[in-house]
Amino acid sequence: MVEFDEIFKKESSKMITLSICRAGDITVLKPVIKLIESHDIRCHLIDDRPKLECLLDSMGQTELLESNLFIHHITDDEEAAHSALRLIAQGKADILVKGMVPTATLLREVLKKEHGVVESTMLSHVALFEPPNYHKALLLSDAAMNIAPDLEQKKQIINNTAEAAQMLGISKPKVALLSAVEKVTDKMPSTVDAHALVEMGTQDFKYDIIMEGPLQYDLAISKKAAAQKEVQSEVAGDADILIAPNIEAGNILYKSLVYSAGARVASVLTGARVPIVLTSRADSPEDRFNSINLAMALSK
Repeated sequence: MVEFDEIFKKESSKMITLSICRAGDITVLKPVIKLIESHDIRCHLIDDRPKLECLLDSMGQTELLESNLFIHHITDDEEAAHSALRLIAQGKADILVKGMVPTATLLREVLKKEHGVVESTMLSHVALFEPPNYHKALLLSDAAMNIAPDLEQKKQIINNTAEAAQMLGISKPKVALLSAVEKVTDKMPSTVDAHALVEMGTQDFKYDIIMEGPLQYDLAISKKAAAQKEVQSEVAGDADILIAPNIEAGNILYKSLVYSAGARVASVLTGARVPIVLTSRADSPEDRFNSINLAMALSK
């Protein structure tokens, strides 16, 4: 069993360096300062220098300049994205962090072959939750990147998420392939895909996993629901990973857990050479802090 906070206690063998694209905002800088205080990380801040210096001065943190914080004066979004990725490509940063730059602009730069950042066949979004009524940390994919993944793409999403689970200390993660019903029906393609993925057998996947589906959400996280519905399952009520059938289901579940259930969350993009923190403008400084912590735990 893996606890949410225990994951962030993993010590790195090296000093972690962040490349933060468009860092000139208080909600971006607050978690960075907190991480410097707790982990002594270094950060490349890519944005308007006077704006960054003013913000750091208002926070009483100008003494960190040239020790933990290094400013790259760039005011154009595309140039900022290029600079952020060049730092990654040159090995000068270990984690890419999205600040106040459009997601599309940053991802276009991520996908350019010149940087050599994308390693797998696809990128996927992985979120780590601490649901208040569940007994351990829970991973969800994909809630933000892949819109309607086909069977092969779902396989890659599972591989990316299982790799993250392994790096977080979950040696044999239990994977629930979500749908609205647990019976296979042609009227609901997600059940057909889930059945096909299970039939592949775990030998077709990169990591040692236990996988079942289709499973309804209540069955995946509640042993009581599984008992009431007389479902015999290794995964039901004890899932480590939830795989959403599409982005709509994943995104709604993600936001329901955060805004209605009050779950703590951290999220990253996986499948690249380095973890990518792609937070939303609506994310709180705590969510950003947690997400960078997660990226640090997943940094190779």
